[in-house]
Amino acid sequence: MSEDDILVMGCAGILILAAIGVIAFVIMGMKAYSFEKRKEGANTCLTVIAKRNLSKVTVQARFGNEEIKFERKRIRKGQSVEFVYPASDKSARLTVETETGSPHSVEV
Repeated sequence: MSEDDILVMGCAGILILAAIGVIAFVIMGMKAYSFEKRKEGANTCLTVIAKRNLSKVTVQARFGNEEIKFERKRIRKGQSVEFVYPASDKSARLTVETETGSPHSVEV
């Protein structure tokens, strides 16, 4: 093998590894869910749509001096879950846990 062949093979190997890394990064970076929050009269409706299988979705909402907690388990890909609770000027906490066990929380 000549030095040119070794150089070409090395560059091809690096490009293949880089492509695999980019694909893995894109797949891992995809969000497992999406949500939509809307107000309907005196209530707030929070809809969570599973883009992957989810093991648990929890919503903790505060209004006045009260706190309410909702929990739904085993949501399959493509399903949506709607939580309805009294409207408040305080934000709610949405916690989503994927089947791999990694929880993700966000204020909504």
